[in-house]
Amino acid sequence: MPVAKTRKLDARSAAIVGIIAVIAALLIGVIAVNVGRQSGRLVLGDLDFRSLNTDNMAAEIEENGPILWPDVASGSRDLWLQHLGDDPARGWSAFDARQPGDSRDCNVVWESDAREFRDPCSNTTYLQDGTGLPQIPVFLDGRELIIDINGVRKAEEFAGYSSS
Repeated sequence: MPVAKTRKLDARSAAIVGIIAVIAALLIGVIAVNVGRQSGRLVLGDLDFRSLNTDNMAAEIEENGPILWPDVASGSRDLWLQHLGDDPARGWSAFDARQPGDSRDCNVVWESDAREFRDPCSNTTYLQDGTGLPQIPVFLDGRELIIDINGVRKAEEFAGYSSS
């Protein structure tokens, strides 16, 4: 019974495929950098935190205190989410876990008895809503929290959303 011949990939064909792959990767990189320059900032990944239900988050914070979200990607943008008051549609704040330029060792800690945040490096205290720390905009879409973690969006993009 005759067997069909298979095509072998010779060295020349392999080199051509490799060169095309390198050119495609470079082109994608150039496009990404140009998009970043046009917006003034290159952001990879999600622009914001979403899918956070206000009722669930408010109950969690009421029971266990504010929520610290460590920045698992770079470690440079750890943030706290706080809710104050009884209404899940109001009283939200999000803020950086430390002052700009401070090391991660200086992330503020929640002092539940005093109901304030304390910087372990300077012993500075901050109010429950994080006043004095860099704030991060929080918006609500019905019962969904939106935390603008990268700050690259314009306020008009959140038109129709309520700010907390």
